[in-house]
Amino acid sequence: MKLLRWLSNLKIRHKLLLFFFVLPVVLMICVGYIAYHSSTDALRRQNYDNIYQYQQSTIAEISRNMNRYELISQTISSNATIQTLISPREIRPIDEYEMVRTVLNPTLHSFLDASEAGINIQLVRYNDYNSEIIAGNFENLLEHPRSTGIYVSAGRRQFQIVNYNRMKDLDWVKSAVQEPGTIGNGVWAQVGMDSEFGYISFLRKITDMSTPRNEVIGLLRLTIMFDTIYSEVMNGADGSFSLVFNNQHELLSAEPYKIDFYEMNEDAFGLLINNLNTGKQLADQDITLIKSNEFGDSWYIISAFPTGIITENVRRIATITVSTVAIAGVLLLLLTLKLSSSFSKRISAIATQMQHFSSGEPNVKITGLGQDEIGFLSNVFNDMSDQISTLIYDNYISDIEKKDALLKALQAQINPHILYNSLSFISRLAEVGETSEITNMVQALAKFYRLTLNRGNEFLSVEDELSQLKAYVEVFRIRKGETFDVAFDIDKKVLKYQTIKVILQPFVENIFEHAARPGDFVIKIHISIQSKGDDILFTIKDNGAGISTEKLSEILDEEVSQGYGIINVNNRLKLQYGPNYGITITSELGIGTDVNILIPKRSLSEK
Repeated sequence: MKLLRWLSNLKIRHKLLLFFFVLPVVLMICVGYIAYHSSTDALRRQNYDNIYQYQQSTIAEISRNMNRYELISQTISSNATIQTLISPREIRPIDEYEMVRTVLNPTLHSFLDASEAGINIQLVRYNDYNSEIIAGNFENLLEHPRSTGIYVSAGRRQFQIVNYNRMKDLDWVKSAVQEPGTIGNGVWAQVGMDSEFGYISFLRKITDMSTPRNEVIGLLRLTIMFDTIYSEVMNGADGSFSLVFNNQHELLSAEPYKIDFYEMNEDAFGLLINNLNTGKQLADQDITLIKSNEFGDSWYIISAFPTGIITENVRRIATITVSTVAIAGVLLLLLTLKLSSSFSKRISAIATQMQHFSSGEPNVKITGLGQDEIGFLSNVFNDMSDQISTLIYDNYISDIEKKDALLKALQAQINPHILYNSLSFISRLAEVGETSEITNMVQALAKFYRLTLNRGNEFLSVEDELSQLKAYVEVFRIRKGETFDVAFDIDKKVLKYQTIKVILQPFVENIFEHAARPGDFVIKIHISIQSKGDDILFTIKDNGAGISTEKLSEILDEEVSQGYGIINVNNRLKLQYGPNYGITITSELGIGTDVNILIPKRSLSEK
């Protein structure tokens, strides 16, 4: 209910802005938000799919490289000459030499030459009878009897045949002997010091194919530089790179910066390892980690991609979405402002003219508002204004005529009343022969009536009204003698303003007639004329007998009042000046009466 009340109280312009701009913009934002998130989710899935496909191609490339070396190992282990050299059978030294020179060297060198980087072929034979064939730097093996073999730098290739007794204490040899099943077809592993030197080895048992039981007669170890298998596919031009983990979740050999990255983010890698095909964003480094499916011996790849690669298209969509919504919002705002301004200005024009009309301004017209519903409304208002103006004018003329007639009737009531009272007193003076008093009274009465008649004008100056009152007081002084005392307090600045004639005399007359107390009591009358803002305040105070509450309520009630002097003055004032002006009377028995007469300040030229 409060919302509906608030909406109903909104200005028409704000309503138009609300319904034609705010609501559509909110809807556009909602639609844009949904479209943005739908698009970005689809793009993220597509980007992740592309990354998974890249990982799968990487795995395929790695698998091809590994298969190539596995094939080499199989070819070596099944070579008849090699099987003879490492078999348990004793061979004459001259025959062994000839086999090495004519068959073994060319065969193994052909395998070595097939490798594009450093490779070491190591044959461990269980037969200790025959000679060992080692590389020229085999002293490294002698100096480090527990080492895994000879590690060569990139680009160097060599082979060696070593007796089992020399190698039997090495961990990888022990593992291979103790687990005959797992190494039968060969396994990839970093053994010995492979990880330190950046190598990886393929281990395979060599069986005697000439015997029915395929008896194990030795071990084959191909030691290959790790980069030979992975370098071409583990680093991307966009700054991405990949790390390979074995089935024990151990990081295989990698460049130092990759190892540092792994160690710095080991916790994030740990969380990712347990969630297949799940991405993990490193917000502080703007990098996203993505894990591949397993391959080979349950190995897997974790690729590190700059998040920008994944979010670039998302940002572009976000920019397009925001730009589209912003442009549409601006266009909609301009259109709404134009539309609402048109409606608001035209409706405001009608409202303004209606206010002028309601305040009494005549002949109000509304033009130039078009031919739509608002224009039709303005035309209807113009017709109504013409009709009401005509009625108002007719009623105004009629009211003026009624007021004029009533004022004249009231004036006619007042003048005979004063004259009647005065003539009655002159008659009494004549009976007692007071000719001088009669003369004075007639002169004062003549002055009073001269000012009252005022050449037929209803209005006279405050100064003349005061002179008229003083003439009347003089008339009454002759009648009552020294039974009253009149004091005046006049602001001379108000004497130039106009007033309706004969508004003070009826109140002074009432004091003379009704305020007297028994005995020699002297009535004190105080008459004040003062400025009060834009008005003039006449005050008549006396210390006479006062008026009871019941009588006071009847004085200004036209229906129950028995006199006509005071109520006629009040009616004349209200008819002339309006309901905010007129007479207020306060009185208290035994204390006196206060009369306040309020009129507006008007010059004599005003009507």
